[in-house]
Amino acid sequence: MGKGTSGIGGGGGIKKIGSLDAENLGDLSRYMRETYGVRMDRSVSRVDFEVVREMSSGIEAMLAEFPGITASNLRLSGRMQSGTAYAGTTVDGEILLHPGVLTSTEAVRRAYARDIRSGYHPKGTEPVNIIVHEMGHQIEAEILRRRMPGKDPDTRAQRAEAWRTGVVASEIVSKALDRTTPGWRRNKQLATDQIGRISRYAAVDASETVAEAISDYYSNRRNARPLSKEIWRIAKEELG
Repeated sequence: MGKGTSGIGGGGGIKKIGSLDAENLGDLSRYMRETYGVRMDRSVSRVDFEVVREMSSGIEAMLAEFPGITASNLRLSGRMQSGTAYAGTTVDGEILLHPGVLTSTEAVRRAYARDIRSGYHPKGTEPVNIIVHEMGHQIEAEILRRRMPGKDPDTRAQRAEAWRTGVVASEIVSKALDRTTPGWRRNKQLATDQIGRISRYAAVDASETVAEAISDYYSNRRNARPLSKEIWRIAKEELG
């Protein structure tokens, strides 16, 4: 997981109840596009359908939590190829699933359970948190897109650089630490300890801290880590 770098046809009608009701990829693609404006690239067909459906349900849930995310910017693809991460995402709204890793729901559950046991991802989370994590990155991306609107080359380059360096994520984490961990600016170990309590992956950088905190709170609510609760609260202030 982490920052990574025409719709699908088919099927008959679909009851617009939820993404988990879709019986095939065509129906799921149409449902997500017509209901939210979320697009699916043809490459998503490389990923096991049941996995795609579960990940789509996570997108749906996070759009309900954060209506400030512009859903029409989002597109789901199966274009991630390198590395061993489950998924990745870009500042322009693409969420890339890894077909070589997301081979089946059972394989994903086994792999994710190992991650939980090792502390790599937050306790209490589940495989759907793979996409919740990526949507955590999209919270950061949405704020950047609002601050730096435009599609001209200079703006896109500036936005990409701000994304690469984690400007927004660093601001969010710093604000959350100010609220939860007084003195952290004088003693950086205090911040390191708080971040590490979320998960090992949260300690990679500020962007992963935000995404893992969002994942932690999404699943654990009142039992989430204090820093996770505050990061979620700040995200809601921005996009809730």
